[in-house]
Amino acid sequence: MIHIVSTFYISNHSSDLDNLRTKELEDCIINNLSSPIIEKIHLFVDNGPSLCRLKEITNNSDKIVVIAIGKKPLYSDFFEYILENLKDNICMLSNADIYIHEYQEDLIEKLKDNKIAYALTRHEYDMSIPLIHHYGGSHDSYIFNSKFINKNIINEHTNFYQNFLGIETHIIKNFCDQEFTVYNPCFQIKIVHLHKTDLRSHGQWIGLHIHGDNSFYDSCWCIRPIIL
Repeated sequence: MIHIVSTFYISNHSSDLDNLRTKELEDCIINNLSSPIIEKIHLFVDNGPSLCRLKEITNNSDKIVVIAIGKKPLYSDFFEYILENLKDNICMLSNADIYIHEYQEDLIEKLKDNKIAYALTRHEYDMSIPLIHHYGGSHDSYIFNSKFINKNIINEHTNFYQNFLGIETHIIKNFCDQEFTVYNPCFQIKIVHLHKTDLRSHGQWIGLHIHGDNSFYDSCWCIRPIIL
């Protein structure tokens, strides 16, 4: 069973699309709640109205755990929470607009006794796979067993928000520094990105390589799609 660690918020871009964007985030929560592989969903929640909406759409489900309200988490906050509250559990650190669509159970089982992590590239809402066919380093979810991480995973590489471009290189480097073997079995564990509205507020480029530099493909941060 997997514990998802993520965020929930009501979209506020001053746009007519905001209600649709919020619905996308809500649908991800509902879809993940209905998945038999998900044990709990642990969420940093933006504010009071977001919390009220979360309770409404989930009917106060006991599978929802609110971590904090009014805090936009850094990756370091996610890892700190996992270390303090989810030790010895399989965790899925994920963007808010992602849900698990399909999974190969034996790959999840492998995480129980092996120091491996899955850095997954997404399928889009229409099940197209542009970022898989034209892989360039995009990963939206990381699945791993928390018993294999320690406090050293909280460092300068996790002192960023999720929406920073190139953040994947920092997170994957951290797993590699903790001596994980990292795979991208995105055809066997399918995560879906619900973002038809395309409302975005990207942060700055922070990748460990120059943006667009093809030397990335020879680096340890390049985790190409694979069938295990």
